[in-house]
Amino acid sequence: MREIKFKAWDKALKSWTNYSIDDDLLMFYDKLGECWEVDQEGERFILCQYTGLKNFNEKEIYEGDIVRAVGFSKWIGVAKYSDKNQAFVFESTDKNYRGNIVFMSQFDQGFKMLGNIYENPELLDEVR
Repeated sequence: MREIKFKAWDKALKSWTNYSIDDDLLMFYDKLGECWEVDQEGERFILCQYTGLKNFNEKEIYEGDIVRAVGFSKWIGVAKYSDKNQAFVFESTDKNYRGNIVFMSQFDQGFKMLGNIYENPELLDEVR
């Protein structure tokens, strides 16, 4: 069974921050104000879930991570959860290469982590 965990991105400060779930209340740590905040609408904070996969260096892959499939040097995708497929998938940056959505299980040789869409959005522009 895979481990369920998350990490949180603060859009205002453009950095990773802490989160807490207490009595079903999701709170995020505001490093600037040095206090905990509630962000019900997702306007400032983004919660990214661990996919259960690791890259070939054992680094955990989370939603929003940009990866290259080992063995498919031209294929690059972004990890995300697909409501339609009810599974974590990679959305290809190249719509003409192997289709738009690819199940993670299709790549048995592993993944190389390139960055993520929050800290490295320019990577998506470079590969398109």
